[in-house]
Amino acid sequence: MWESAHLDVGSAKPAIDENKIQLYNMRFCPFAERTVLVLLAKNLPFEVVNIDLKKKPDWFVKSTLGKVPVILHKGKIIPESLITSDYLDEIYPEPKLHPTDPLQKALDRVVVEKQSQMMKYLYPIFAKVPGREVTNEEKVELFKNLVEHLKTFEEELASRGTKYLGGDEPCMADYMIWPYFERIEALPILLGELGQNFVLPSGLEALHSWINEMRLTEPVKAYGLSPARMAKITKIHNETGGYDDALKESLGL
Repeated sequence: MWESAHLDVGSAKPAIDENKIQLYNMRFCPFAERTVLVLLAKNLPFEVVNIDLKKKPDWFVKSTLGKVPVILHKGKIIPESLITSDYLDEIYPEPKLHPTDPLQKALDRVVVEKQSQMMKYLYPIFAKVPGREVTNEEKVELFKNLVEHLKTFEEELASRGTKYLGGDEPCMADYMIWPYFERIEALPILLGELGQNFVLPSGLEALHSWINEMRLTEPVKAYGLSPARMAKITKIHNETGGYDDALKESLGL
């Protein structure tokens, strides 16, 4: 379902069944992955429409904010990863992913917002930055800054002393943060001979434990990308700008 071709300019708009959840997605977008993980965690039936974000269909641009994820539900268009995830948690409360305590819910959201800041270090390492070439020296320095930033997440995990941020089971915050780490784990493979400079330090023990536990969750096992496949997809996409060729050539990794 989620390996389907990405619709681009000139593609016809798919039929909409207002009785089903339809998700506008991009298979390897970390933000769209958040919403997919929530849908899977709640065992909700849904349909995926993959969108080529570099050659967007006209109907997609006109009816949305022009980015994914977008949920179509009961005739309404709901954009953005945090908004869609919160919406799903409210209308489908089992299993509840947000804490019931409003204070803890707010504190969890602070953790999500804080860890989302890692993208300013991570993105220039793994993605093709428009208009400039990021040097290897810059990438090494960015990764050092990323590790410094991740020490705050290590401290948060250690202070909670639980398997996940949510305790014995993953909560909304776990699923909102996880997609970044699929990209971080791919860096040693993606960077080739430089890869040894992009391995998370073993001293981040709570973080390594959390990563291992998240890999074992059913939503991540179903939708998550292995480090090898993520690296392959990223390499091909950076070189060609393609979506479907990257997915096809990385199958099995």
